[in-house]
Order: sequence, then structure tokens, then C-alpha cells
Amino acid sequence: MVLGCYMAAQHLSWGQANRRSFNFIENPTFTKLAGLGGVNLTAGNDPLMFLANPALLDSGSTGMPAFHYLNFPEGIHVATVGFNFNHDEKGTIGIGLQYFDYGKFDGFDPSGIPTGDFNAREFALTIGYGMGQGVFRYGANFKLLGSILESYQAYAIALDFGVNFVHPDQDIVLGINARNIGFTVIPYFEGEKMQLPTDLRIGGSYKPEFAPFRFHLTLRNLQSREVDFFVPDPFLNGEGVSTADKFFRRVVIGMEVLPSEHFTLRLGYNHLIRKEFETSSGAGAGGFSGGFAFRVKKFELSYSRMFYNVPGGSNIFGVSTTINEKRTF
Repeated sequence: MVLGCYMAAQHLSWGQANRRSFNFIENPTFTKLAGLGGVNLTAGNDPLMFLANPALLDSGSTGMPAFHYLNFPEGIHVATVGFNFNHDEKGTIGIGLQYFDYGKFDGFDPSGIPTGDFNAREFALTIGYGMGQGVFRYGANFKLLGSILESYQAYAIALDFGVNFVHPDQDIVLGINARNIGFTVIPYFEGEKMQLPTDLRIGGSYKPEFAPFRFHLTLRNLQSREVDFFVPDPFLNGEGVSTADKFFRRVVIGMEVLPSEHFTLRLGYNHLIRKEFETSSGAGAGGFSGGFAFRVKKFELSYSRMFYNVPGGSNIFGVSTTINEKRTF
């Protein structure tokens, strides 16, 4: 649990900031989601976006295995793989695995005597199903979450549900998504209560006719009065945070620039990340993200970077390819 927040917050001391466990599942580990700010319900046509919202499972991304690699500072590595395929005339199935490797750590007993090094890993195995009916798309994800920290292990089962409305004539999508509804199967310690990072989100996207860009807007954490996620703000219940600031900590903004069908630019802004990682020296580019994707032959190559604070951020590289078409290199 501590190391899961360490990957997200990049500081071990922040691991006990709130009661939620398995927070690693909320980190954007693939390029499209990361490039659009880390939270999105409406950016479809991607083999991994069902991990963000199962209602995005559709036939437009089937037959395209995807592999994405995320590099965090301090030797933290994350791999995400996924594949979608048609189940019947209306339904699409997606399978995805997110694997987090935090590397080796030095172990010590309570008296400070070294006990040797140990590994820390976490994973999320997701199976999703999506279908369409008229102007609506429905989807659900089943997730097995695991956390292995030295000799301690914890496992949980979680469900995601999503519904998207797709306008029949205009490029408008509206969505609602309930995430991580479930329970802990095995906690780290017997009798320990572990709370999943449950989240209720709504969002929408709009592409003006003939314009080469699409706007995305998402509101997250609507089920809770808390507006922080990793690091509670010491002024949250005082006068230090304005009402407007509290609202915008729930808002994530994204934009796709579409100059051609072979190349896409992605931009995003996440105000919560900016405020949580802000330091006395400022926030720098914290909260901003960006990336691109381009297609070469039957391959799509992509890259995104998310900025967390002044000194740095994360880099994500992705590749997907079609397997149901004849390939020429």
C-alpha cells in the first residue's frame, strides 16, 4: 500500500495520506489516457481505453494488440498490455494487464539490522465487455487487483460500469463511469480494513464540424466530499482553498489535434495533480500532459509525458498493430 502510493506520488512518506488502498490502479499507464490529462471517459478507438471506461469497448479497436511502457523516476517500471476482439454482432471483449515493478528495496528489522533486499510489485488484470444499443454504449470491467510487498500480499476484486451516449449526427459523446466498486479478498494483515479507490465520473467530448480538434472534459471523484487523492491539503477545511479551486481539482481537460488520419496530437491538464505536487518553489508544468500518435504501415506508435512537479514527470511509450490484415513492411 505504501509503495503503491510511492509510485503515484514519488514519495514514500505520502503512502499513508489517505485510507484508500490499491491506488496504483488510478495511474494512467498508456499513452492516450496520459496525454489527455490522466482521466477520460470519451476518447475511444483505442485498444486500451476500456481500462478507463468499459463503455469505450467497440469494434473500432479490435484485432490490435497493444503494449505500452511507463517509466517513472527512481527505477519504477510499468507495463500495460491489452487486446480487444468481437464476441458477437453487438459485443466486444477486452483483456488488459497492468504490471507495476517498483524494483528492489533494502529491508531492516525493527532494531535497524539489515535483513536483505526485497521486491515490490502490483498488478491489475482486467476483463471487459462492451455493447451498443442505438445511441448508447454500455460496458463493464471485472478486475483482479494484487499487491505484493516483501512478504505481505493483498488482493481485491473490483468492477467498473460505464454508459456513453453517442450523438447520431454530431461528434458529441457524453459518458458516466463508476469505478473500482468491490472488496478486498485478502488484506495485508488479518482484520485490516482496506478501502478501494472508488470513483464516480462524468464527462463529454465535442468535435466541431470540419475542425481538426476534439475537446474533452471530465469530472472525477463526484461521490466524495474530499477533493484530494494522494496528498490531503492541510488547508482543505480552512480558508486556504477557495471554492473554485476545490471544484477545479475534480476537473480534467483534454484536447486532440487531428491534422490527418495518420497523426494525432494530445494535450491535457489535471488541476488536482498540479496542486498536490506543488512545492514552495512553484508547480512548474505540473498537471500538464501531452503526447502524439502516428501510424506507419499497420503499426501505431505513440508517446506521452505527464508533468508532476518542477523536477520531472513520467514518460510513456506505446505500440499497437493490426493482426487480422495482411502486413507489408
